[in-house]
Amino acid sequence: MYTLSYMNPQPITIIPITEARSMIGELTKQVSGNKYVILTKGGKPKAALVDVLYFQKLQNDLAKLYQKTYIDPTLLPYTREFSDEEIKEWEKEDQL
Repeated sequence: MYTLSYMNPQPITIIPITEARSMIGELTKQVSGNKYVILTKGGKPKAALVDVLYFQKLQNDLAKLYQKTYIDPTLLPYTREFSDEEIKEWEKEDQL
């Protein structure tokens, strides 16, 4: 387990999943507010252990951002509606 601190005033705890299994209770005590734990597998980030209220706040913030999509009026001539077929094709590609 090691701690990393970059661009986030809170240090980030990074731990392999194999080590986290035996200390999950202790790790859940460490997460609060914007403090979180990164779980790795094979040295690569796989999941994050975060405070539930913080997670809900992030979800709400994202929902608000998506509702406030702004298109510059000068770009409107370059926009178009996409057909249902195009959208279905993209959805298929996303499932691959």
